[in-house]
Amino acid sequence: MEQRADLHTHTTASDGCLTPSQVVEAAHKAGLAAVGITDHDTIDGIDEALVAGDAFGVEVVPGVEISTIYHERTEVHILGYFIDHTNPVLIEQLSVLRNARWNRARLMVEKLNAAGVPVEFDRVVELSHGGVIGRPHVARAICEVGAVYSVDAAFGRFLLEGCVAYVPRYKVTPEEAVGMVTQAGGIACCAHVAKLKRDELLVQLINHGLQAIEVRHPDHSSAGTKFYRRFAKTRGLIATGGSDAHCYARDVRPGVGDVTVSYEVVNELKSALRQFDDCNIATDEFEE
Repeated sequence: MEQRADLHTHTTASDGCLTPSQVVEAAHKAGLAAVGITDHDTIDGIDEALVAGDAFGVEVVPGVEISTIYHERTEVHILGYFIDHTNPVLIEQLSVLRNARWNRARLMVEKLNAAGVPVEFDRVVELSHGGVIGRPHVARAICEVGAVYSVDAAFGRFLLEGCVAYVPRYKVTPEEAVGMVTQAGGIACCAHVAKLKRDELLVQLINHGLQAIEVRHPDHSSAGTKFYRRFAKTRGLIATGGSDAHCYARDVRPGVGDVTVSYEVVNELKSALRQFDDCNIATDEFEE
């Protein structure tokens, strides 16, 4: 039986509803050989996940998903795989993003209050379970006060661009995010590319160190998956994939293991990582 991997999941360290240990346990129950922990703008769940991985016999791929803005308005997410989550530069960079998310959420709550929606910021913080705050936490708080009946409705009515409580995110470019991943020793991957449909950006990012694109994703059509699988092959990129599982309690969402790739993709990432390390060693020797 072919071994499978889900390389895109979220935990309570960002905006997921399962702890890192629970995500790994869910991966074990789904029969996965590996799972990527890729929380938004944080690596705080990785240590717990690695311990759980040893306990459940599931390989944990240390990762991150960095939110960026392209051309002032297009949201682009950059995944990092096999990053050094103890890298001090990365930790500091993610701390800046974490603080920006906190301030953004506070401004959203202020706008909601001004619009007559009695959401409390302290409750939003509680819903984040001490992790990085995101719009889903604000959306859940909106649901709790009865303004809407689902997270999707909260986004559509209040939190999307043009809505009453929308606040622009802190601006990081895709190129900067790729640089953050590569300087931390990881493999940079552009997430859910068939939703993004920005092929010109992918070509630009290859020149900045992009080595993979997410081809399999629950929001991709079969045609989109096929197109970007060919795109990856043509451009020499690794074709990754995953469920993007957040495991929201009240909404129908993909779960851990619902979208997977062959474990061979994990081996491809490791191979690219070794080549990257060998190249750095050769450069260092040449400079000496």
